[in-house]
Amino acid sequence: MTNTDDQQSTTDPAEVKKVHDLMESTDIAMLTTADSASGDGRLVSRPLSTQVAEDGDVLFLVRSSSSVAADVRANPNVNVAYASNKAWVSLSGAATVVHDRDLVATLWSKGAGMFMEGGPENQDNVVLKVNGDTATYWGGKSLAGTAVKTISALRNKNDDGDQGGPTTVDLP
Repeated sequence: MTNTDDQQSTTDPAEVKKVHDLMESTDIAMLTTADSASGDGRLVSRPLSTQVAEDGDVLFLVRSSSSVAADVRANPNVNVAYASNKAWVSLSGAATVVHDRDLVATLWSKGAGMFMEGGPENQDNVVLKVNGDTATYWGGKSLAGTAVKTISALRNKNDDGDQGGPTTVDLP
């Protein structure tokens, strides 16, 4: 583990897997981009359904003509936030719009069809790929454990004398 700005950071493969598992177990994420239409860098968050999460890479189905795709083309720096009863994850990275018909078809589901027209054949339906470089998480074992760790972090300590708080994972 390394420590930067009082924030512990790790590259431990077990922690990378834990982050992956937490993201994969939470279907809806909030993707935050810089609003390209406003011109002032205002941050905008949108709920999206996670399609795949592997080693920090997260895939979403979006429309190429959407404002989220325009935002990513103008500024690829994004944040993806996950929240569940057990944990919170904040994934930072860079996003790209991927025009891959086979990948869109592989990821397509009935749920996607409810929000996107024309099925996987529609050229406007694309993949938004987020390549995560760091993820910070809180909790992860149980609701009670997450609450105790969070309260301990707010008090800046926990029962074993550790400083508590979130864990930051540098992703491969």
